[in-house]
Amino acid sequence: MTGLLRNVAALIAAIAILQLAGGLLGVRIPLAFAEQSRTALGLVAACYSAGFMMGAMIATVLFARVGHIRVYAACAAMFAAATLALHFSEDVWAWGLVRMSAGVCVALMFAAIESWLSSSIGARSRGEVMSVYMVLTKGALALGPYLAFDYAPAAPEPFMIAAMLAALSMVPVCFTAAEQPTPPKAQPLALVEQFATAPAAVIASFGAGLVNGGVLALAPLYAAQHYGAGAAAEFYSVAFLGSLLLQWPAGRLSDRVDRRLVIAALAALAALASFGLAMWSGRLAEWSAVLLFFLWGAGALSFYGIAVAHMADRAEPGKLAQSAAGLLFVWAAGSIVGPLILGPLVDMFDVAGMFWFAGGAAAAVGAAMFWRRTTREPATEKEEFAPQLGTSVAAGEIAYGEEDRAQQGPKAGEAPHSAR
Repeated sequence: MTGLLRNVAALIAAIAILQLAGGLLGVRIPLAFAEQSRTALGLVAACYSAGFMMGAMIATVLFARVGHIRVYAACAAMFAAATLALHFSEDVWAWGLVRMSAGVCVALMFAAIESWLSSSIGARSRGEVMSVYMVLTKGALALGPYLAFDYAPAAPEPFMIAAMLAALSMVPVCFTAAEQPTPPKAQPLALVEQFATAPAAVIASFGAGLVNGGVLALAPLYAAQHYGAGAAAEFYSVAFLGSLLLQWPAGRLSDRVDRRLVIAALAALAALASFGLAMWSGRLAEWSAVLLFFLWGAGALSFYGIAVAHMADRAEPGKLAQSAAGLLFVWAAGSIVGPLILGPLVDMFDVAGMFWFAGGAAAAVGAAMFWRRTTREPATEKEEFAPQLGTSVAAGEIAYGEEDRAQQGPKAGEAPHSAR
């Protein structure tokens, strides 16, 4: 295991450095909109998610044409340039276009690294590698906001630091001795087929994007408004820390009970925390508001991975990559819709409207899980849970081993998909 990690350490290091920039921008971009409407911020956040979706669509074509290293290096350079460009304009539409291009680049960078990781590790090592990958990437997201903690919201230095980190993330990739993988083959999304296969997974994935995309975009403004600019980094970080601590135990529990019940419990935790923040908005002591947001992150940022595992339980052998692609696009669609709804809500009803919406959406996800459980029996054979991030299609292959599963066929005693 140590030797394997040494072989992929450069790839994981690149994404960890990139996520430091992502965590920093996740706080600094909302703070830069403190004097503008929340609708404008929601539009910019939705543009980033739309770019992410477009990047995921063209990844396999670019890998086949120029290879993983060139795609990653070019996208890192463009992401750094796009980040610096944010300082030279205050126009909302210009920011939207810049963030859309950044979303395309980030999607391609994640796809390059994760498909490379997928081809470099064997079935026995996937769980350990994915665990290290998840801890470092979510830890970097939590740490990133503190890299520019002392700068004013409108200062240019945070954007310069984020661009520097994006450029530095190229170094491990360009100097790695690991051989580039064979370009992956594109598969159609077949969203209708996937909804028929595992409706609960599709609903939960959309719900995760709907809730998380808007709240993470707007929560730093809530924290800054009520507790000062320094609290924005604190809120953003504790959400990912909560997910980091709870996702693995919740996933292991889902191996033993119906995964839909675990998704419902996590969604309920997110809903309760959201309702608490909505009801007592601005009247909570800072420590209690941070605690509630920690609980929100532990629930809301954890159930997407279990939705992917639920799809893996029911997907036909050889179609896991296709299923992961479909859920990623559903999640991205929710991440576009969420900010577009939450921005106007916050403008009309202040920040409490954000948490009322987030709580209602999370409660709806939980109710949908119970509804699906009454209409369809749980899977009799399960894939072992592996943590899953909403990053690229290839993350599903890292977690569950698409190629191995396709070659091995159904497990012993496992019924064909059509008989489940």
